[in-house]
Amino acid sequence: MRLEWIEDILAVAEHGSFQTACEKRNVSQPAFSRRIRQIELTLGVTLFDRSTRPAHLSPHIQDQLDRMRELSAGLRDLTAALQDKDGTRRRRIVIASQHAIAATSTPEIMGRFADLDIDTRLRSANRDDCLAQIMTRRADIAFIHDVIGAEEIPGSDFLEITTMGRETLIPVFAGDKLALLNDAYSHGELPVIAYPADVFLGQVQRQFIFPRLVRVGRVRPRLETALTLAALEFARTGFAVAWVPEPLARDEIRDGRLVDLRATLPAVPMTLIAARLSNPTTPIVNNVWERIVGTIRS
Repeated sequence: MRLEWIEDILAVAEHGSFQTACEKRNVSQPAFSRRIRQIELTLGVTLFDRSTRPAHLSPHIQDQLDRMRELSAGLRDLTAALQDKDGTRRRRIVIASQHAIAATSTPEIMGRFADLDIDTRLRSANRDDCLAQIMTRRADIAFIHDVIGAEEIPGSDFLEITTMGRETLIPVFAGDKLALLNDAYSHGELPVIAYPADVFLGQVQRQFIFPRLVRVGRVRPRLETALTLAALEFARTGFAVAWVPEPLARDEIRDGRLVDLRATLPAVPMTLIAARLSNPTTPIVNNVWERIVGTIRS
């Protein structure tokens, strides 16, 4: 499959006629018709139903239009990237951010370089996935949490790391459902939302939180999820106690919809950091990084 074939098909689909499509593709109608026939012969399929006027895409081709659009855009991006050996024409960066950070701090951080006139692709993932995207060059910069005393950040020897600020992982519960929690307490049980052991916050829970809950009684993981936003939603309903980064729950704590339980349950201080590969990258990424670091240093 060739890029020009995809774009020929898309031109007919988007403009509704061979005549308009060949004008947009800057070829004569006989030449354009021959190109379409050549695609059909090569692929062994009929692209268009020519029994009607104007011709319509065959149903099985129609079903693939979204995929063809994605491929066309991706191949154009790849072509531009391959031609831009010095990175001087690249106007896009990719940022990988932990889910909770993407919903709280990332918009403010991105505002620091908004005037650079670049496009940003934001990928929300768990911490290990964010770091993996950096190491495999699928992302340029990552925003992640770290905890003092936790294991060293994987691949840190190859990373440049900057501390962006500090946040606390706090326990929260529905403000209007405290009677349910107190009842569980009275029976020596603490219903909690657990993060999986193979994600960063799950490791934090098992190393820094759960061992300190022995005095409460039996810790009952009523739900396990890797998503902090999901954990927060279940805490809102009174389902169980959730540990989330404080900025994620701040407004609802202020409004009384959630209760901050760190006076009685353990909380964990965390750092918010930005990371990128330490070897030189494109000028655009360097400019963004300097905006981030420069703002912090000032």
